[in-house]
Parts: sequence; structure tokens; C-alpha cells
Amino acid sequence: MASYDPDFHGVDPGKETWPADAEPRRRGCLFYGCVGAVVLSVLLMLALALAALVSYRTIVRYRDMYTSDAPVELPKLATSEEERARAVARVEAFRKAVEAGEAVGPLSLSGDDLNALIQESPRLKDHVFLSIVGDHLKARVSIPLTELQDFSLTRGRYLNGEAEVKVALRDGRVKLEVVSMLAEGKELPPMVRDILARSDIVLDDEDDEDDEDDTDEDRRFKGFLRRIASLEVKDGAMVITPRPPSGPAPPEGAARSGPGA
Repeated sequence: MASYDPDFHGVDPGKETWPADAEPRRRGCLFYGCVGAVVLSVLLMLALALAALVSYRTIVRYRDMYTSDAPVELPKLATSEEERARAVARVEAFRKAVEAGEAVGPLSLSGDDLNALIQESPRLKDHVFLSIVGDHLKARVSIPLTELQDFSLTRGRYLNGEAEVKVALRDGRVKLEVVSMLAEGKELPPMVRDILARSDIVLDDEDDEDDEDDTDEDRRFKGFLRRIASLEVKDGAMVITPRPPSGPAPPEGAARSGPGA
């Protein structure tokens, strides 16, 4: 879950504004959906910052300034269908090995690999395009606002922009740092930039336990994260390193080795 902790300022009474308990719309999250969760959590954080700090009229004005009534076309994946299928198969083989507790080396993914995985997600396909520059992940997006929260202010509006983030995973916690963000080619308002600059986003449950509302895919994804030692973006690639597999427990009643065995 994306955590967010700004000081709250009041909004105009009687006006519909962003719901106080806004969360991204829940869907089953496959392994390759982690990248999508990163992007959508950054966008949700932006929306919550606006909702918490400004009035209804200002929200409407910012919506009109920083979103559009039409999507934009994003770059197309510059790989063949065969290459895309190989990337997906490589990731699936890694996921299955990790879930089975098998020994497997780190998985390195290029920007093309990440975009190949995005094509597997109906929610993200044609809405997100990723690239990796050094240790930063860059995302170009054209996303319906209803993907973040579906109510009257968001219907028929699209967020067309780009974000640059640093992402890392430690101990099952995906942490994000927003480096920069543009919407409709414009820099965000200073107060929102300040919030993004001093805030972290953490994708996990605080108690590290499965939630009763989790889907089977949510639980599977959390279980997968717990088996990952680290996720880093460095040298133009996303590198995912699994934890070493635990050794098998000795059979019940097995003889002990050593003196007196």
C-alpha cells in the first residue's frame, strides 16, 4: 500500500473532492505488475497531495491545467514478438523458481524487457512506457484518472506526463523516491514538488501480514516479495536478487552425526 503523510488542510464544505480514504483500484497483482504498482502509486501520491492541500475550486483548476480530455500516444515497444515472448518466459521461469524455493541467480531486466512485461497487463498496456537511465526508472504515462479513483472529477480526464523515480526493495518493502515529475509538459506546483521531494512511498503492509481483503494474486505477490533479497535499478538495468533457498529440514527421527550418534 502506498503510504502518505502530509498535513491536512480543509476544503470547501459541501463539495465533492478526493475521498479521504482514496486508494488505487485493487486488482490482482502478478509479478510483472510490480512495475505498474510503482507508477500508479506515484500518481496516487500526487493526487492525494493536491486533495489534502487545496480547495475544491483549486483542485478543479489543477485538474484542467495538468490533465487532458484525451490520451496521448506513447512510444511503441521496439522489439519483435519473439523477443517479447522470450522476455516474458524468462521472467516467468525466474518467478516459478523463486516460488518453488529453488536456487536461481539474479534476474536483470532492460527497459525493453520491462515494456514487454507491461504488454502482458491489460491495465497498463498502451498507458505506460518505461526506460532506464543509470539508476533511475523513467515512466511516460497516459492514464485515465479513473484508474486512480473513479468519481465525477476524474471521469473523462487523462494524466499525460512523465515521472522519474528511484526504486529499491529491501526485506519485502518496495521504496520509491520521486526525482522529478511533469504533467502535460508542465512542472508541478511548488507545494506538490516539495511534498514529493520529502516523501517516500512504501509498497507493503505495515504488519507484513496478508490482509483479509487480499485476493489470491495479492497473497501470491506478497509471498514472492518476501523471497526477494533486493531489487535495484543500476547501470541501465533493473536487477532482482532472490534470497538463498532455505535448506530442507532433517527427516523426523533422523540420526544425529558426531560423537555419540
